[in-house]
Amino acid sequence: MAKIVNTYSNEAEAYIDRGLLESHGIPAQVEAGALSELFPAPGAGTGSIRLLVPDSVVAEAERILRESRQ
Repeated sequence: MAKIVNTYSNEAEAYIDRGLLESHGIPAQVEAGALSELFPAPGAGTGSIRLLVPDSVVAEAERILRESRQ
């Protein structure tokens, strides 16, 4: 199973974080809802883009993401 570790309103930001996690050996997947593709304007479809990781590495992924924002 996979768990959502973050949500985004901008697909580029989601892919940047996915790359960060993958560079630490954590497999990650970006899922975008239909609204984020139809209405890519800032604020449109907010939270419809999700970053998922396997359950077994959720804590480590959240730590890496948190530290990257400090």
